Parts: sequence; structure tokens; C-alpha cells
Amino acid sequence: MITDRYKIREKNEQLVLELIIQHGQISRATVSQISALNKASVSEITKSLLEKELILEVGIGDSTNQGGRKPIMLTFNKFAGLSISIDIGANYISSALCFLDGEIITAEKKKNILVSNENIFELISEIVKEYQLKLNTLKKADSNIYTFNYGIIGMSLAIHGIVDTNNILFTPYYDLDQINLYERLTTSYSFPIHLENEANLTAIAENTFTTDQTNLVSLSIHSGVGAGIIINRKLYHGKKGMSGEIGHTILVPNGKPCPCGNNGCLEQYCSEDALLFTYASLTSSGKITVDELILAYDNKENIALKVVEEFSFYLAAAVNNIIATYAPEIVYLNSSLIRRIPLILEKVQQNLVSSFNKDIDIKSSTLGSKASLLGATSINIQKFLHVEKLVLVESENIII
Repeated sequence: MITDRYKIREKNEQLVLELIIQHGQISRATVSQISALNKASVSEITKSLLEKELILEVGIGDSTNQGGRKPIMLTFNKFAGLSISIDIGANYISSALCFLDGEIITAEKKKNILVSNENIFELISEIVKEYQLKLNTLKKADSNIYTFNYGIIGMSLAIHGIVDTNNILFTPYYDLDQINLYERLTTSYSFPIHLENEANLTAIAENTFTTDQTNLVSLSIHSGVGAGIIINRKLYHGKKGMSGEIGHTILVPNGKPCPCGNNGCLEQYCSEDALLFTYASLTSSGKITVDELILAYDNKENIALKVVEEFSFYLAAAVNNIIATYAPEIVYLNSSLIRRIPLILEKVQQNLVSSFNKDIDIKSSTLGSKASLLGATSINIQKFLHVEKLVLVESENIII
């Protein structure tokens, strides 16, 4: 019975904290109204949260129409700690240091590096050292504001491959599945470590920062193609974390070989790497960059126009299959290519002619390349605060 009471108290505290985070500033009376908790319970819970320095009192609000005392407003203390997010690509590693409301303090990206199980720990260690120095610098600058009493509250890594409960099971474009990265990191750092599939993190980011829809799919189109799936506001993992591997569905039977073992996988035709390879092959060029392809497309070069048209057609097929399978309310397309050639989105929408596709929003992600980092930040914050529903607003402020 004591255990049940403790669980109820813990659940109520989560609810109160969620409401304070969602509303920015809110009074105890309003929390009581929205949550249906009595005022005494809300007062007790907020007292505990204040003692933990997870929330702050920030001034006086307006009185009600009936008059009376003006309420003291509460807000979430985003300076209680810091979050580290890292996105590990095959030839890059990007990272961000964030406050606990998702605001990015500083971010960086190292390009043109060959990520492997031999250098990944060193790369991560450099990032952590840099961000620990940043934490100390901020705290020295103004310790009254930047309290950071909880220090670094977690580090989440976006892995381009299949991840099951922090275990990397399969990575087609680098060899991180050959080491136990989670074990190495947890023995090296005192703060919590979380590993998750990159596309899953983009879906978590959309769910946290951009939409109030309960069912969505985020299609991540980079070196490969993956889908993060949110059902009833919760991430769907499937068996051993293998959900959303849309890039390894068969598009062309007996087609191009894929590292997964199949032939004719979608991402051999519809990833950014596949598009660049196809263009380079047709033009008898060497290695082609996205910038060079876009320049050729803007100059209306026939081959560039042709390969982008074909890419759009294949992408529409992928989106059609996603909608028919999961019936989401919205599908986000996360691709630097689509952001730079918006006409691709129009072509995809034009090719979605099935009745299943009616009234389904297809959007290019506004979070862009930050999506996986913001999704990783969301995981860190949720795990630290023990909240189920995290709603944040993306901030444009970046402190370098």
C-alpha cells in the first residue's frame, strides 16, 4: 500500500512538472485546474520541485476576474543541468550541448572523417572534454543563473543502424556493431548514456518540438533511408529495434546489392548517396558532391534533371508504402537535398495518387540537420526528469 502511494505521488509529480514545462510560466492554481489535483497536493509537489531546483518562482501573475491575491508564477529551471547529443555518421560526427529546454548552447560538426570502431571513442572523448569546459566557463561567467547543479544529465548518441536497448546490432556503413560502445562509455562517464537509431531520434524530435499530432513518421534520407515511427506519441521500436528500416524494403526485385544482404533495397535507389552515385556513373565523373549535383540541377542539365526526377518517383513510392502501412497523420521528410531542391517535395506529393494518401500531410522537416541532435536531447531530458510527455519549443538562440 505504501508502494502504491509512492507511485501515485511520483506520477502526480511527473504530471505537474510536464505542465510547468509545457506552459513556460504557470501558477499553482492553474496547475491544479488542469491536472485535477487538489491545491494542497500541488503545493506539496511544487515545494519538492523547488527544493530540487527543477523549477523556479519567477514573479507575480495577473489576478483572476474575481480579484484576490495575484499568483506566484512557476517556471522550469532549464539551467539545472546540461545535455550532450552526438550524431555519428559514416563520414562525419556532429554534436550539440543544450540547456534542459532543448535550447542549443553550442554545436559543431566534423566532416570528411572516416568513423570506425578504432577512433569513435577518441572522437566522443574530445567532444565531452570540450563541452565540460564549456559548462565550467558558463558557470564561472554567472553562477547565479547557470547553476548546473546536476551537471551533465545525459549523453545520447544517434547511430545510423539498428539499435536495441543500447546495443548496436547492425550498421551497414561503418563497423560500430563490432564493439560494445555502450559498455565502454558507461564505464568511462558517470552520467547516463543512451544509444538510439538516428531516424528514431528525428521522429522523437518532431514529436517533442514541432507537432501535436499523435501519430507520425519521420523519413530520414541521408547515406541510407530510415523511418522513425511515433504511435500514440510513443516511439515504436518493433522486435529488436528493427522497425522503420524502410531503406531495406525491396523496391526492385533482383536489383542492386545492398550491405544488408538483400538485392534491390530502396536505399540503393533513393538515398542521397545512391543519387550521387547514379549521377556520377551517368556522367562518367569521379566522386560527386551534393553541391555539384545541385548546381547541375539549377543549370537544368538533362542528366541532373533526370536523376532527381527518378529520385522523387522512388521517394513517393516509399512514402506511399509508409502511409499504407502506418496511417500516420503526418510524414516528415528529413533530407538536405529536399531542403535545397524544394521541388522534390512537390513531385513526391504529385505522385501520391492513392486514396490512402488523402488528407495526410507530407512536409519537409523544419528541424533539418538538427533533428537527430534535438531528438537525442529530448531523450536525455525525459530520462532525467522521468516525464512521459515532453513538449518543448525549438529555440533559434545559439550561444557560441
